[in-house]
Amino acid sequence: MKCLRTLFLVLVLVGIVIAVRHFQLLPTAKDTLRIGNATEIATLDPQLAPGLDEGKVVSAIFEGLFVPATRDLKPLPGVAESYVVSKDRREYIFTLRENARWSNGDPVVAGDFVNAVRRGLSTNLGSPWAELYFVLLNAQRYYNDEVTDFSKVGIEAVNSRTLKFTLEEPIDYLPSLLMHWAWSPVHKTSIKRFGSPYDRNNPWTRVGNIVTNGPYVLQSIEVGDKIVVSKNKYYWDYDNVAIGTVQFLSGVDAMTEENMFNANQIDITDNVAAEKIEFYKSQKLLKTTATLGSFFFWFNCTRPPFDDVRVRKALSLAVDRSAIGRLRGRGDGFEAYALVPPGTFSYNADRHLMSEDIALAKQLLCEAGYPDGEGFPKVALVYNTTPGQKLIAEAVQEMWRRNLGIKIDLQSFEWGVFLGERRAHNFAICRGGWIGDYNDATTFLDLFRSDSPNNHAQWKNKEYDALLGQAAKAPENRAAILAEAERLIFDEMPIVPLYYDSTCHLVAKRVGGWHANILDWHALKFVYFR
Repeated sequence: MKCLRTLFLVLVLVGIVIAVRHFQLLPTAKDTLRIGNATEIATLDPQLAPGLDEGKVVSAIFEGLFVPATRDLKPLPGVAESYVVSKDRREYIFTLRENARWSNGDPVVAGDFVNAVRRGLSTNLGSPWAELYFVLLNAQRYYNDEVTDFSKVGIEAVNSRTLKFTLEEPIDYLPSLLMHWAWSPVHKTSIKRFGSPYDRNNPWTRVGNIVTNGPYVLQSIEVGDKIVVSKNKYYWDYDNVAIGTVQFLSGVDAMTEENMFNANQIDITDNVAAEKIEFYKSQKLLKTTATLGSFFFWFNCTRPPFDDVRVRKALSLAVDRSAIGRLRGRGDGFEAYALVPPGTFSYNADRHLMSEDIALAKQLLCEAGYPDGEGFPKVALVYNTTPGQKLIAEAVQEMWRRNLGIKIDLQSFEWGVFLGERRAHNFAICRGGWIGDYNDATTFLDLFRSDSPNNHAQWKNKEYDALLGQAAKAPENRAAILAEAERLIFDEMPIVPLYYDSTCHLVAKRVGGWHANILDWHALKFVYFR
């Protein structure tokens, strides 16, 4: 036993040494916050940043009309000093701060927000967030080339400090929606120095090129290592930003993060190994909460055999979600049998739209022409390269082999390559998921619109699209209509639902103003050291 204990201590020390060497003795200076980020950042372009890992950095260097409060995510004034709403709730007029500045000293003006939305709706740019702008009058028609004049879209710079939104329909969650980084303004003049604002390969976000308006500015990017940002001297609320420098550490697994945390080399981890959660709870270093996140596998509904709903249902029915929950170490209650997570505001629909049923799965697979898996074509499940995703992919692969007699290959890619493969629909089955962009069921249901750029299943259903449109026009029956739309997804099963999300972060005792919340969003301007 003593030998084993000694070996364990040696391994921990070696891990700490490796972590410290890898990040070249990260400073423990009082003015530097070190944050773990799961994956290498794909882009810092706010209209292109594809996920929460990118969003953490983008939200530090850009600021939109609103910013989230630290505990309850209540929208607080950002660039918008104030706003008024018309009686019919379809028109919002925002007054921008006179002292809002870009990092080069230029004033932030209403046209910068208009330029951002125009970029986001450009099919040339290919923003994954285009549908967020569809709340604006004619935005979806412009995106679909049904309206070609951008001035017809419901966003207007009335003057340099007055921004006007006209909505398709009244929505109560607009201020929450506007906290998403995709609504961040852009400095078009600096972008045009390096090429077209609508070219996704424009290098304007590189160090030395990028001009931003948030509490921090970009200092350096070390690929596969870290991104460093420091206080923006032109930020309108500079005096109330407590921390001078923030380092985002990319591509670090949970074990390495833990070692770095224990060596005082990281202040906030991105994750915690499943087997360590209970221990760190007892140490009062763990901050955890259920979040608005739903994870699943996409089927490519245009590619055989997944163009057959019977095959899609068979594979979904044959997955043991409780076993996946045990792998993740999050306990019971996070298994997903629907799409929209529990806790979504004003949405109390049925959360059990399916169940595991191996007998029915076998029957459906047989009816589709693959009795006991015989003759099932060779296909692969594609996922991004992280230990956690590998475990889940291997577990589901074994479930399908054991329960249905089919062999699914596994194929992993680094994050940036994975995103490209998924965006190009180069897959038969693909790891997927969604973290809510705002607290409403539509942040999940809009993924499955026929024209959604995030509909990676390429599933199209006119009845579904019509229901979402109907819900927007019938606020009194909205929740019931949205629930009917969600049932349609499970009638045709373009996904394999797996689990709802929860966050687990180790947070150093010296960090204040950082609180676990339902979207895992954290405005760093409010974070401080005790």
